[in-house]
Amino acid sequence: MNPRVLVYAVALAGGFWLGHLPLVLDRPPAPAAAASESVTLRIHPGPEQSFAALTCSWHAACTNPPSAGSALDWANGHDSWAPDRPILWRSRGFRSNPDQFGAIATGQIIQADGVCAALRVAVVDVFGFSKGYISYVHSRTWTPGWQFSINGSSSWQWSIEQIGFSWSTEFPSCVAGGYWTGQHLHQDRDVTGWWAVNWASFTSAGVSYAISSPENWQYQQSWTWSY
Repeated sequence: MNPRVLVYAVALAGGFWLGHLPLVLDRPPAPAAAASESVTLRIHPGPEQSFAALTCSWHAACTNPPSAGSALDWANGHDSWAPDRPILWRSRGFRSNPDQFGAIATGQIIQADGVCAALRVAVVDVFGFSKGYISYVHSRTWTPGWQFSINGSSSWQWSIEQIGFSWSTEFPSCVAGGYWTGQHLHQDRDVTGWWAVNWASFTSAGVSYAISSPENWQYQQSWTWSY
């Protein structure tokens, strides 16, 4: 056979079989890398007025001297001339992804009385993970069980909600224990959780603070999402 014809026939046969082979060289695209996002939630003090007087610096109980703890006492109305003044949830939320904004968590109001009247806001992030709670003592709420959105953005988005009121009276057990001598707000964190405390601030009782200023947060928690 003519060598040129033989080469041509082999080439034709090779092309035929290559055309009918499975596309073993075709590979699926690599999966997209998982995205991650850093989130920080800062809780500010809850008195009605945004310029509020601190009546007792960091403590567990405001005895003389105060016992060690992470709570602050704030003036919030008066049981005689300004009773039952509102308590506000104030928070600023940060998200590292500038294209994401809006809800980072849900807050649920819980009446959680003990020796003294108290309410809590339980925080659960948008993926269903608990972040603990913030407590507001000597307080009542009109809306137990109510939920609200806690927001965040790359520019630190605010969330402000009325969650209850500073009670103008207290349980006899609270008064007898020396925990209440008049209407005020005792605000604390869930000490079993992951809330960091802004120990460097709010060190002077009797001083009024601009509690909505960015640096005047009371508690903070950070976490990372991967999705």
